[in-house]
Amino acid sequence: MSSIIRPWSRVCAAIAAGAMLAAGCATGVATVSAQSAAAAQSAAASSADYAQVMKSYTADASGDSLAYPVTGTLKDVAYKDTPVGQHGRLSIGKAAGFSAPTVLDEHGQPFQLRGASTHGVQWFPQYINRDAFQSLRDEWGINMVRLALYPREGGYLQGSQAKMDAKIEEAVTAANELGMYVILDWHVLNYNPNEDAAKAEEFFTKYAAKYKNLKNVLYEIDNEPTSTSWYDGSGNDLYTYSKRLTKAIRATGNQSIVICGTNTWSQDVDAVAAKPLSADGLTNVAYTLHFYAGTHYDNIKNKLRTALAAGTPVFVTEFGITDASGWGGIDIANANDWMTLLTRNNISYAAWSLCNKGEGASYLKESTSKTSKWTGSELSTSGIWLVNTSRRIQAMVDGLSQSGGSGSGETPTDPTPDPTSDPTPDPTPDPTPSEPTDPTTPTDPTEPSDPQTTTTGLTVEAKVSSDWGMGANVNVTVSNPSDAMYKGGWKVEFDLAGTITNLWCGKVVSHTGNHYVVSDASWNASIAPKQSTSFGFGVSKTPTSSALPTNLTVNGVAAGASGDSSKVSGSTDSSADSSKDSSKDSSKDSNGQKTSDDQKNDSSDTKPADTKPSDGQSSDGQPSDGQPSDAKPAASALAAEAKVNSNWAVGATVQVVVNNKTDAAHEGGWTVEFDLDGDITNLWNGTIASHKGNHYVITNASWNGTIAAKQNATLGFTMSKSLFASAEPTNVTVR
Repeated sequence: MSSIIRPWSRVCAAIAAGAMLAAGCATGVATVSAQSAAAAQSAAASSADYAQVMKSYTADASGDSLAYPVTGTLKDVAYKDTPVGQHGRLSIGKAAGFSAPTVLDEHGQPFQLRGASTHGVQWFPQYINRDAFQSLRDEWGINMVRLALYPREGGYLQGSQAKMDAKIEEAVTAANELGMYVILDWHVLNYNPNEDAAKAEEFFTKYAAKYKNLKNVLYEIDNEPTSTSWYDGSGNDLYTYSKRLTKAIRATGNQSIVICGTNTWSQDVDAVAAKPLSADGLTNVAYTLHFYAGTHYDNIKNKLRTALAAGTPVFVTEFGITDASGWGGIDIANANDWMTLLTRNNISYAAWSLCNKGEGASYLKESTSKTSKWTGSELSTSGIWLVNTSRRIQAMVDGLSQSGGSGSGETPTDPTPDPTSDPTPDPTPDPTPSEPTDPTTPTDPTEPSDPQTTTTGLTVEAKVSSDWGMGANVNVTVSNPSDAMYKGGWKVEFDLAGTITNLWCGKVVSHTGNHYVVSDASWNASIAPKQSTSFGFGVSKTPTSSALPTNLTVNGVAAGASGDSSKVSGSTDSSADSSKDSSKDSSKDSNGQKTSDDQKNDSSDTKPADTKPSDGQSSDGQPSDGQPSDAKPAASALAAEAKVNSNWAVGATVQVVVNNKTDAAHEGGWTVEFDLDGDITNLWNGTIASHKGNHYVITNASWNGTIAAKQNATLGFTMSKSLFASAEPTNVTVR
């Protein structure tokens, strides 16, 4: 069928046979000899033709309307005509026409994986099913699914192992039957993966051994690591971790592709060239780059170009067309520019994310309840764009394989009308806001059949999920232990020996000194019986101070008092059963920042990625193109400009740029103040110093207090507001 790529070996054989007939070979020996030579020549030609077609590609996909029919129809495809049936086991190697090593199929021909990433398996397991995968294969142009397997955030190492093991088995079985590829993504988010290296090694040893004879499984060993460099010789860097995990996988006899995360939320892929794993003899390895089109522009594209020029094999295992928040800020033009760059370099990709979470990065509309066999009217802007993009690339390559040369492929047609009646909807989780690059979502409480409700009896528990001295991530779980639905909202208060730099799935109601008051995020105000909801935050602190909140209360009742109760846990053991961090990726929820997992400025994936530096700066706050001068301008030399990137009636994403227009570096930090007709629900690249009424005071994050001459620092936030309220900050000042 036209939507399935034919093996390059068949194309080569056809070309060779044609050449033989034209030459009129007289003997069997001569024929064999000539066929061998022609086959070798045509193989090289096919790779070159493929490169020529890919390099001619210019993306122009729309997110408004489908160019291809999506009717929810599943197709009967013979296994030999599926992606895996045609291309077999994949590897990383050189191909004619491409500067860097790339993905090759088992015939030695370049091949691009076009993937869909799930959201966190612990939050959206219902989309991991055979019909969902087949829908992606048959009507979306997708040949690979990436499973976002969070170790933390209530994931594999924090209480969900059994559920996630079952879903991995279901996913791999379905992908194998359908002839699709699948990535097992150890979804590290916003911490050094060496902290859980032993557990990660145990996980990958288990699954590499189990699936070593399958051709379709790839292994992504760390999604978006931070808090370390690619290589610094310390033994605690990403090189050390990647070497350890890759060797563990190879020790099982598994030779499939291993994909390694890079530092700064998998943005600094250019750092790999100085110390690739190939230096230790490890092969079939690729390195990740993540981006979100509404946030990442030429600075990150240039990192990719530098990596390719240095011969680094790159794999974009996560991206989105939104900004870092994952909510809005969609930039179709930049997404198309990114896709042009990827396709011209045969870089495989996986888009974030397959769910109906209600964020802009989700493929499905929030109102879509089905978990497979979707129709065009059920897709979001991100879903429409992904179909248009992947189907066009698929058709382009199909056209080449069918013609033996450059071909335009399938011509888009007007979509077939959606069916008049849809199947019975599957249940879906309550909508949750997303976080930037990989946002994470709370677990789905089951609605009780008993209409009884309560407004008391909550408990609260805080746990430090990770602590790296100068900062930490904290998860807070509010539970309803009663047999009745809790309604009426909740409010948690605590003291903290540090400053919250990023908060997800809640709202900072007030902050005075070291005292914080955090309320629900509206969508998680009600808690089903025997269920819980969570919020989390990143905190900056001194190395000797504790990140654990003290004097913790919920709805004004302290621990040990009658009525509501609370407790604090000091556990930092990632393998312990801790609260679910609904915070990626990117990220990437109302506060979470690809992640859309995970913010990515990686944009979003749960990612308390809100703490990521903006594109123009390196992780230490310095501009990527130079060092600041010693001169220090007066604070009045700074200027601040606020811009609403996206507005969805009851919420918005806002960006504030602090400019240093002088010829000298500004040092010593900066403070922005403004009034806002709404509540900030998530903030990245800055810290809320105070919030009273509608007035906010935001200070720099620890890494972006210095602004080089003629450079800027950028902070951003998502907000909730009333339907007719403006999202534009007023009375904006900077000092």
